[in-house]
Amino acid sequence: MGASDSPTGTVTRTPARGWAVLLLFRAQGSSVILISYTFGLFLPFIRDDLNISLLQAGLLQGVWWVTAATAALPFGAWFSRFRPVPVVLVSLVLSLPFLFMQALATGFVFLLLARLFFVLCHVIATPARTLLLQQWAAPRQYAQINSVGLSQHSVILALAVSTSALFITAAGSWRAAYLLMGGLMLVQAFAWVLVAQERKAPVRDIKSQLNEQEGTPLRALALYPQAWIIAAMMFFLSATWTAMVTFLPTLWLEERGVSLTLGGPLLGFLYYGLIPSGLIGGFLAHKIRNRKLLLGVPALFNVLFGVAITFTTNPILLMFLITGLGIVWVATPAINVLPFEFPGIRPREVAVISSLVVTFSGLGFAAGPVVTGLVAQFTGSLQTGLVTLCLLTGLGVVASAVYPAHARNAAPPMLRADGDK
Repeated sequence: MGASDSPTGTVTRTPARGWAVLLLFRAQGSSVILISYTFGLFLPFIRDDLNISLLQAGLLQGVWWVTAATAALPFGAWFSRFRPVPVVLVSLVLSLPFLFMQALATGFVFLLLARLFFVLCHVIATPARTLLLQQWAAPRQYAQINSVGLSQHSVILALAVSTSALFITAAGSWRAAYLLMGGLMLVQAFAWVLVAQERKAPVRDIKSQLNEQEGTPLRALALYPQAWIIAAMMFFLSATWTAMVTFLPTLWLEERGVSLTLGGPLLGFLYYGLIPSGLIGGFLAHKIRNRKLLLGVPALFNVLFGVAITFTTNPILLMFLITGLGIVWVATPAINVLPFEFPGIRPREVAVISSLVVTFSGLGFAAGPVVTGLVAQFTGSLQTGLVTLCLLTGLGVVASAVYPAHARNAAPPMLRADGDK
């Protein structure tokens, strides 16, 4: 089972089922993100069908992430008291109807509300991000599991982004694409029931252990100010990413005559480089002890690649630049496990810190398309909107400069494996 024989009673080896549970959970998150990111590829069809403006398009993408940002922290604090496996299943079951409703949207308001409630139901599973790790995995493998998950995520998104434009062009309906994605998430819900069997988890008494943690986990927000720096960093990375995936296809199509059948595969290069490089995230977590570099270098290259992409017209050069923008995210598996090294932090508090990062990531994902759409609306130039957004994200470099330089050698928060008290 992977339970330790040591006095600490921790998990020392992640079982095969643990890997399956954690990677399936990551695949569910990838599917949700896919629904947001492919919106940019579907946008020309949706605009023609529903007659929406660029600002409304930005709001449709923005509401997705504003909802996640608003709900993540309170949901993270509240739902962290419950067992993560059933919480994930409830989240999936509640969100599915709203995904299918997006395919039936008849106007801007209908689509906006369907997207809002879909995300609201999905965010219920936010605290499971860290609790599932602590229930199913060995602490020394947290970053490694996140790295494999990032590569898996990149494969899913690369294939989907590269082929969705071809699918929607052949089908002639963006609604059919949403129905297909709904069917795939339904399959994932059934798979979760089969794979995530708590009686086979290394830590089975997780509910009682969570109840042992007295007081509100929200105290972590004041105890660990460095968490806010991590959150700010993810805000800027996220803003650039979602602005690009939302508006680059439209920029290429309307201003440069690049068809969606070419724009889709070009945008897929965001993920191609991450497929192999994502696996080194665990290596970075152990080798780069100066955490300023772990945060600051990705922030700097995020700005440089973002600005360069908006001015580049050569498809070959675009491939390299877009690949570079994707590889910037190779550090995120290591960044996501930084809260585990905060001295004295408890499992539910890690879930709250993770929720804070989700909140700021959501705000960034929301701000990216909204700011870009707003600037484009007033200047009449989508390129100006993208450049403005990319330059603003340079503040991420400033945020990283005030993070503590070196990781402390503190024991991570760990739940007791089954049979150890």
